[in-house]
Amino acid sequence: MEDLAPLPIIPRGFGGSNMNDLRHFAPRVILPYKPRAILIYEGDNDIASGQSPQAIREAFDGLAGTIRKTLPKTRIYVISIKPSPARWDKWPQMMRANGLLKEACSKGRFMTFVDVGPAMLGQDGRPKPEIFGPDGLHIHRPLGARVLP
Repeated sequence: MEDLAPLPIIPRGFGGSNMNDLRHFAPRVILPYKPRAILIYEGDNDIASGQSPQAIREAFDGLAGTIRKTLPKTRIYVISIKPSPARWDKWPQMMRANGLLKEACSKGRFMTFVDVGPAMLGQDGRPKPEIFGPDGLHIHRPLGARVLP
């Protein structure tokens, strides 16, 4: 959270979640806080569990609608699904889902799609192994390292 200082951060992420989970729990984990901005990272677990890119888009559209009803001017930042060594076989589907999420953001007010994929791929076009932990899925960040310059 220190990476985003001095912005006040309310961490409400939960491991293993998917877009439908976030949509379901939004009234409890997002709306009561009336945030100025929301960062969403979902889709990785969705694809891994067999959800289609279109199903992710539909769940996102529902989530965005829920947020807009209560928080019409809250900014929504959608972080793209990341490429990872552990789920490299799923990358084509993840890219399709990313395209649909990017499209959704381009059509909505106060929505931005943040594509992290290119920065995570090496010159060979595959995920950079040094940025991942031993499981090849979760991002490894040495103690004291900063994500933002």
